[in-house]
Amino acid sequence: MRLFVILFFASLLIGCGSVDHREKTGEVRLGFSLDTVMIDGGEQLVFPYLAASRSFFTDNNRFLFNFNDFDHSVEKIDLEKLEFAGKYPFEKEGPNGTGEYVDYMVHLDSGKLLIQTSNQAGIFDWEGNKLGEFDPLLEGTSLTNADKKAFQPFKAVGDQVYGLIVDNAANTSEVGYFNRSRDEFSTIPLAEEFRHGDFNLEHREGNSRRRYAPGFIMQAYGENKLVVGSPVSSSLFIFDPESGQLEKKEYNLTLTANEKKGVYRLATEDEADFQRAYVELYEEVSFGPLIWDVENERFFRFYYEYSYPDELPPGGFPRPVSTAVYLMVLDNELNLLHETSASQLDYVPYFSFVKDGKIWIFENIDDEMGFVRMSISDLPNRKS
Repeated sequence: MRLFVILFFASLLIGCGSVDHREKTGEVRLGFSLDTVMIDGGEQLVFPYLAASRSFFTDNNRFLFNFNDFDHSVEKIDLEKLEFAGKYPFEKEGPNGTGEYVDYMVHLDSGKLLIQTSNQAGIFDWEGNKLGEFDPLLEGTSLTNADKKAFQPFKAVGDQVYGLIVDNAANTSEVGYFNRSRDEFSTIPLAEEFRHGDFNLEHREGNSRRRYAPGFIMQAYGENKLVVGSPVSSSLFIFDPESGQLEKKEYNLTLTANEKKGVYRLATEDEADFQRAYVELYEEVSFGPLIWDVENERFFRFYYEYSYPDELPPGGFPRPVSTAVYLMVLDNELNLLHETSASQLDYVPYFSFVKDGKIWIFENIDDEMGFVRMSISDLPNRKS
C-alpha cells in the first residue's frame, strides 16, 4: 500500500444504504514487550524533538527526515543503523529563505520539499534553493495569528497539497486542499459528521486565550483513497475520489465508549469553568491517528482515557494523574480485528510508526532522540 493521499470536493456522498458497517469484536489479551533504542549522532547533536507536521519517512521506513530548529536544517536518520546519516541546510532569510520558524514540512511527489511557516510557504530542492512559493493565509493577512484563517499542509499528490483549513477566529477546522497550478483552496466539510461543533472550549483572560477544538487525522489508503478520522470518535471515513463517495466505518468497542458523548461548548473568562469542561472532555475516550504497518498490511490505533485529580491547580491546562491506554488492530480494509489494553504504557504515544512489525514510539531521553519499540506477541506477521 503506497503512501498516497487524494481528496476531492465535488459530489460528496456518504455511503450508507442497508449495509451495516459497524464492526464488533471482543477484547483479546495480546502480549507486549518493550525495549528502547537510541539514535547515535556521532559528533553531531541530533535534534531531540519530533512532530508529524515536520517529518516524514521513506516508503520502507528506512530513513526518517526531521526538521532541526537548532541549525535550520533537515536531518536524515538511518533507522536500520540507528544513527545520524546526513543533513540538508536551509536559509531563514533572503531569496531562498524559508522564514524564521518552520511549522510544516511536506515531501512532494516530485522529490522537492514544501516548507511552511505561519505566514509563508515555499517549494525547495534539497540544496536549499527556493523554486516557488504560495500564500497559506486565506484570510486575515494583516491580523494577529489568533485571527487568521490558514492552510496547514499534510500531504502532496501531483499538483495538489492536502491538509487542514483552520479558522483561528472561529476556532474550527476542515479538511482541505490547495491546487498549486490554479492557486486556489477548497474544503471537504467533515467537521459536522464528527460533531466537532460540540467540542469547542475557550478561556479569555485579558488579551490571552486558551482554546481547545478537535482537528482531524488523515491517512493514505490504497492507491488513491484517503481515511479521515477525529480524536473524538472511533469512526472513520474512507474517501474515494473517483466516485466522490465517503464510506463510513463504525466500531462497537468493548473496552471504552465508541466516541465522546458529552457536549462541551464554552467560551468563558472563568478559569475554573474552563478547567472543569476540559477535564470532563478528556476523561471521556480520545482517539489517536492511524498507524500503517506496511509489511503486514494492517493498521494500529491507540486510544486513551485520562484521569485528573479532584482538586485542580490554577493556571494552564490541567495535567492528568494517570492514563489508560488501549490499542485497536485493524486489517487493510479497516475491519476491527482486535482491541486490547496497553497497560505497559502510562502515557499517550503522540509520534509513532511501525517498522519490522514493531510499533516505534518516539521518546526524548535526556535531550537525545530515542524510541520505545513495542513488540506484540500472539499477533501473526506476514513473514512468520
